[in-house]
This record gives sequence, structure tokens and C-alpha cells, in this order.
Amino acid sequence: MRPRGAVNVVSLTLLAAAVSAGYLAWIYVPLLLDDLDVEEALAAGAGQLTQEVSALDATGVQNLVAGRLAKVGTHWEDQEDGKRMEVPGLGVAPEDVQVERAPDGKSGKVTLDYARTVKLKPLEQFWTIHFHTQRESTLR
Repeated sequence: MRPRGAVNVVSLTLLAAAVSAGYLAWIYVPLLLDDLDVEEALAAGAGQLTQEVSALDATGVQNLVAGRLAKVGTHWEDQEDGKRMEVPGLGVAPEDVQVERAPDGKSGKVTLDYARTVKLKPLEQFWTIHFHTQRESTLR
């Protein structure tokens, strides 16, 4: 029989694991939700690649995707005074979006590699997470 008030090591370990998992979910889930918006923007761009009536070339698709992503999430920028400031959008330039169209014009792929930086709240540290998102489209 354990003495009253003694701490169970297994319970303490499970509690620490649950708190850590909750903290990581609190940080990582918004990034995953923003990545779903990135997938949606890439799907719109890939759809433009395979439409017969689309007037968008690769540059137009890049601008379309970058324009949509200017309203998604936030990113950190270094200021002149050395501080970091959180600003709206993912900070994706049109040149960051890779567009590939098949020679026959019946399929295409839009790819984006980007990084998200999050601030770990109590530590005041920054953590960078890299994402690779792509969407393909074919003409039916």
C-alpha cells in the first residue's frame, strides 16, 4: 500500500504526455488548417491549367495562387530594428509556385514548398515547419 499523498510516476508521465500533446496540437492544428486553404488555392490553379477556355498561362496561375494565399494565415517578417513582426498572409511570392502543364494540355500540376514559423509562447522561441503541397488536375 502506498503512503497517502505519494505521487505515482506513471500518472505523472501520462499527465506530462497529455499536456505536451495538447500544446503541440494548439500550435500545429492552425497550420494544418491553413495548409488546407493552400491546397484549395492550388486546386483552383490546377483547374485553370486544364480548362479549355482558360486564358491563364503559367504566370497567370502563379499570380492567382499567390493572390489567394495573401489572405491565408500569417507569417513573421524581420523589421529594420531587429524585431520580428507577425503580418497577414503566408508571404508566398508568385515565383514560389511551380506550375507544370503536360504537353498535350490535358493535365497539369501546381506545387508549392513553403515554411511556416510559429512562436512558442512561453519560451519566446521560434520554430519553423516546412510544408510541401501539390495538386494535380486532368481534363475530363
